[in-house]
Amino acid sequence: MLKADHIQKTFGSRAALDDVSFTLESGHIFGLLGTNGAGKSTLLRAMAGLLRPDQGQVSLDGVPVPENPACKQAICYLSDEPAFLMNATIAEMSRMQSSFYPAHSDDKLAELCLRFSLPLHERIATFSKGTQKRAQICLGLARNPQVLLCDETFDGLDPVMRDSFKRVLSQETCDRGLITVLAGHNQQEMEDICDSVGFLHEGKLVRCGDLDSLLSDVQKVQFIPGEAVEDSVLDSFSPLRVQRQGQLIVLTVRSRRFELEDKLRSLHPLFLEFLPLSLEEIFILEMEDQGYAK
Repeated sequence: MLKADHIQKTFGSRAALDDVSFTLESGHIFGLLGTNGAGKSTLLRAMAGLLRPDQGQVSLDGVPVPENPACKQAICYLSDEPAFLMNATIAEMSRMQSSFYPAHSDDKLAELCLRFSLPLHERIATFSKGTQKRAQICLGLARNPQVLLCDETFDGLDPVMRDSFKRVLSQETCDRGLITVLAGHNQQEMEDICDSVGFLHEGKLVRCGDLDSLLSDVQKVQFIPGEAVEDSVLDSFSPLRVQRQGQLIVLTVRSRRFELEDKLRSLHPLFLEFLPLSLEEIFILEMEDQGYAK
């Protein structure tokens, strides 16, 4: 179990993390979505034990991470900027890595490199950006970590490789109980693979929960009322968005579906239809609600 407990971190007068708390059980994939500068990378570094919070604590199975080398060995942090030894090959990085991480497996790395068409004995510096990302992920997974922290890790990968790595992550999650945190901006990717999602904004975790709950807590409905409806009536729904297209009204409301449906009956709609919302739309609405953009 990985737990962040009231994490706070400031740089000068700026609060990079402000009272962030959540708990992730084994075999869980968590998506961390945030605006630019929201604190995603800072949070991942704190969870990896690379950055000590000003207040609060990160623990793995009840043990504080920064004070425990074994915990740090069990956590793999994949930065958004892959870093390798100068002029090193994957095989050379593997030898170096095995001396620091006892759970590292050369056989697993060879298998992953074969699967993802990576040469073991060519200099990584000659690889393209996307190929370097693939090397970074394979080296990370070869450590057999208990926790995998990914910072924009899939950026630069083509769709085929992204899909392949998502399948590997799902397999590792099921087979080994791997805990994965995916931080980034790709909502569709997270909707495909994550069990739960958190929205980070200005250092605060403004929304967090399992994916199904987040998607069912906001409703988008279009309807034609039986008679003219004033704006004040629509305001009583506390809508996140209101759109009028002639007689058709489109409401986006934070509500359970059955509750909204009951309330809309008072308007005697001639037509009513609930529309699906994606995680990306939920995220945009939440950020608008926080005053980030309109």
